[in-house]
Amino acid sequence: MLSVVATKIRAAKDGSLQTSTTGRIYEGYLLSTPVVGRGMVLFRDPNGRRMVTTSVRRVLTTSDDSVLYVETENSVYRLSIRAQKPAAAIAG
Repeated sequence: MLSVVATKIRAAKDGSLQTSTTGRIYEGYLLSTPVVGRGMVLFRDPNGRRMVTTSVRRVLTTSDDSVLYVETENSVYRLSIRAQKPAAAIAG
């Protein structure tokens, strides 16, 4: 499970459409790294609230292993992977 901060950096494929969600920050957990062809699901809290994207078109890596760019059918997200906490710290 990956703890991430996802920032929506573009809302349309061609970049011409600016929406109110551009720049929005989502914090939560991904079960695995994003996979091309599947929607990305970010679990935002323990009560089951989640953000589901359209299908991932490509995943771009950077020289910084903790940053990914994910392009979906409708948007582009910058994912910052946070340092993992030990399981004991999460439990309580």
